[in-house]
Amino acid sequence: MPNRLLLSRIPLLTVAFLGLAALPQQQALAAQLQTPEIVFTGSDAAPLAAKAGQLGTAVAIYEYVHNNFEFSTYHGSRSGSVNTFNAQRGSDVDIATALIAMMRARNIPARYAVATVRMPAAQFTNWLGIANLDVAVQVLKDQGIQKVALAADRSTVDFEHVWSEVLVPFEQYRGLTLPSTVDCSLASYAARCDWVPLDGSFKQKTYNGLNIDPYSALSFDYTGYYNAIKNSATDTLLRKDKNPLTILEEQIGTWLRANKPGNTLEDVADAGQIIEIHDGLLPASLPFKVVGGIGSVRHYDSVASHDTAAVGTEAKDWGKRLSITVGIVAPLTGGGTFTATLGAGNPLLAELNTKRLTLATEFPPPGNIPNVVTRLGGVEIARPLGGSGTIVGYNPKVGDAYTIYVSMDGTPDPTGGTDDNTVSATYYGILGGYYLIATGGESSNWQQVHNAANQLLTANDTYKIVFNPNESGCDKASGLNCTPFVDATKNGWDSSDPTLLDNKPALDALTGGLLYVAATQYYTKVREQFQRADLLMKAKTPIVGFLGIVSSTHEAEYIDGTAFSILPGGLLIDMKGITIAGSYRTNDTPLTYSNRQFEFLGHITSSLEHETWQELTGYDAVSTVRGIQMALSNGATLLNPKKNATADTLPGLYGALGFSIGNPATAFTYSPFTIGTTAPATWKHATNGSTFDLFQATIGQNTSDLRKSYGQYSYTPNSGLYGWSKCVSDQISSINASPEGSYTGTTCDGTAISGSKADLLNGINNDWKNTIIPQMIGQKYFDYFDTKHTPDPFDKSLYVYRTAPPANDAQETTNIANIRSNLYDRDLSKSWAEYLIPSKLTIGTTYRFTVDIHKEYSTADNRLTSMAFEINNLTK
Repeated sequence: MPNRLLLSRIPLLTVAFLGLAALPQQQALAAQLQTPEIVFTGSDAAPLAAKAGQLGTAVAIYEYVHNNFEFSTYHGSRSGSVNTFNAQRGSDVDIATALIAMMRARNIPARYAVATVRMPAAQFTNWLGIANLDVAVQVLKDQGIQKVALAADRSTVDFEHVWSEVLVPFEQYRGLTLPSTVDCSLASYAARCDWVPLDGSFKQKTYNGLNIDPYSALSFDYTGYYNAIKNSATDTLLRKDKNPLTILEEQIGTWLRANKPGNTLEDVADAGQIIEIHDGLLPASLPFKVVGGIGSVRHYDSVASHDTAAVGTEAKDWGKRLSITVGIVAPLTGGGTFTATLGAGNPLLAELNTKRLTLATEFPPPGNIPNVVTRLGGVEIARPLGGSGTIVGYNPKVGDAYTIYVSMDGTPDPTGGTDDNTVSATYYGILGGYYLIATGGESSNWQQVHNAANQLLTANDTYKIVFNPNESGCDKASGLNCTPFVDATKNGWDSSDPTLLDNKPALDALTGGLLYVAATQYYTKVREQFQRADLLMKAKTPIVGFLGIVSSTHEAEYIDGTAFSILPGGLLIDMKGITIAGSYRTNDTPLTYSNRQFEFLGHITSSLEHETWQELTGYDAVSTVRGIQMALSNGATLLNPKKNATADTLPGLYGALGFSIGNPATAFTYSPFTIGTTAPATWKHATNGSTFDLFQATIGQNTSDLRKSYGQYSYTPNSGLYGWSKCVSDQISSINASPEGSYTGTTCDGTAISGSKADLLNGINNDWKNTIIPQMIGQKYFDYFDTKHTPDPFDKSLYVYRTAPPANDAQETTNIANIRSNLYDRDLSKSWAEYLIPSKLTIGTTYRFTVDIHKEYSTADNRLTSMAFEINNLTK
């Protein structure tokens, strides 16, 4: 048998099994308990328990896990027993968790074991499916695995590793299926039982050995992809509605037919086949060496017991959590500000793999306090802002803004230090909006999608939607333009039926349910397509984690013919926290980082955002890449602002964005003033109220905040910067032209002045500096245009200008100013950035979006370190 041939090359180690003569009964029983991660009862765990029952014995359960579960390199527990069983994939901790749960479901005591192990390099690379040993070692480090060390002679690799142990009768410890009356969960049988180590995560695979590598021969045609809608009539590749991975697979297929005839995409991918074990016996030993011997192995009954071990025993927690904080800042009618920043939950990621986590707003009577409620699986776990009283001076309403801060444990410092990675994102929500906080990564799988869809279909049956037959404009047949009501009395619509928006359980089940389906489907496809793209391009991209929000506004309608009938308003997938630990080529030596692969995977994440909504609702949707395609099809050009040691492209692109450099549009006439020690730059125009935007074209780290900011100038002949400056300047000129004498009068703001010419000039200057500038014009605004301001005077030649408001499809001035700031306001010796942005907005009859792709690089090696596919809804 192939597995026997392969296993014969793995050093077999004799493990001393520990007797339990001194094991207290409560400790043995503790090994049977459920935990948040180890779940083996209840509806969610029913398939796991049923499979364990079908398999029956410890041997059969172990061999099932070994032969079917794929190993993922992430650290600790992010999945839990149920989701790991459903996904058939997990880390060493999560696979151990699933195996422990299956054992406990059969009343077989089981526990975790952890130690530093030493593995032969050949088995190590085979196990990870990474041919390059340096890449394999780097991947473990990038994922936060502790104590990773490659031997000086490169023959072995050390790393901290977790497996499980089961307590079985001594006479059956290798899996004999003879009937036994020995119950190892009872202390009375302790002397007749032994702990047996079982590693369900470690396995070897067979590969086809063809090593077909199309990476160097192919490149993805981003120009063709971005212009797919524009050129749809002539595009022979028909890329308009294709995912980037589909396009890549077609490219590889064409290349194979020309260069490797007879080979397929699967020959290229070569994911490997697990070498199965069917010995019918528990293993006699672990398939690797335990560094320090068996005495160095630590044992735990749960993830929590590991994480609460004595200080210094375990460097990093296995349990991973999500932290949520909400913040509200609002002006009070009597002056001042209402501010609240409050924690909104800290659940385990293992729990989030089988339950949806939502944030919603309630306004319980009789007061006005907006209750922000966090629910996990429909059960309230936090109400950070609650109560039914009132907030004096603040009357909150649907649509008011608040902030959602989310952060998730990422990869721990592989050295055991404090440089842990956290995946975080900030979102701007509105009161009345509905938000599903979505986490995922290697734990994402199709069973999550199926479960979410089944929950939503059940909710559709539970909460029947009806319409008011008297509602004006409502199409009762399709539900179009109808307010959805929940049929509480099951007798069709009547006046007692609440609207869907007022029925919190129904809203949570229907709106939350649809968002949950979207999130699970999106993450599952991202993980699946990342893995596929890596296999095809001989790369490895360690996933740290996925974090984002799927949201809707305070709206919902019934749309007949869609997958789930209820269509919330303002649906948005916004996954800011998709975090990977880089992309490495597995076929290159030495260790080679692939910017190409990183960039390609980023485009997959963006494309799937619009694809997911299109699949679920049947309606077109906009993502960043889709927005670029739509903008280019409407006549925009794709611009590439970039600033590094050798390129500075933004100044040359301002014209394409509608800006002029050095002077505003020709209709404005420059009309500066000098008033005492100030010299405001102003412009005249034939039309009162004419306006332009402006900001400094380039900046640096030493540029003041004043000069970094964006400004707007508006011409008004009798007020504003020009009107006040002209009035004061004219007064000064008039007094200077007058003969010496005694005078009375008023300043431009009506303040009485009298005395000699010098007295009047002094009064005007004092009024100018102390009243008109700070109170009538605004001190900061005036300083912005003051050509004598110290230490950073205004220099109009350094600025770019654009008439305001610009065309409806023009990029927002604030967005371009922010791009400028990010390009220039940094230490370019450490990092640099570039953008891809259409010269015009993505617009249609019902939408208006700005989209861009933002890339960050490290200067030392030009490594692409992050990509943001940014989209902002500007629809008014």
